Amino acid sequence: MSRDPHYLLSAEAGFSAAHTLPGIDMCQRLHGHNWRVRLTVRVPESRLDGLGMGVDFREIERVARDVVADFEHRYLNDLPEFSDRPPTAERVAKVVCSRATERLANLAPAAEVADVEVWETPEYRVVYRPV
Repeated sequence: MSRDPHYLLSAEAGFSAAHTLPGIDMCQRLHGHNWRVRLTVRVPESRLDGLGMGVDFREIERVARDVVADFEHRYLNDLPEFSDRPPTAERVAKVVCSRATERLANLAPAAEVADVEVWETPEYRVVYRPV
């Protein structure tokens, strides 16, 4: 990762969804969570716009909400992204990262995904960093 001066900007979104994790004690039974996702983007200082802004927080929030919209009130195991392996918090974070990277390329080219945090519960969180 570059040591050039940069900014990290974050926004959050949430969704309620169920999943099962075969072979994982109680988690192999159908259960749900009120998931929370934090999308953090990195913007090099050299890429700030004329106002000194990297990307509007509302754009980051919009991307975060859009990339999890189809998770809302779903059984995550049924979604194509989880057809080969179950939707662990780690896999959810990676899917969110992939989707956000695609959207940001068009909406905010100065921003790149720095990390994605996913909470299954207020106590349990995973952080995915693409690089």
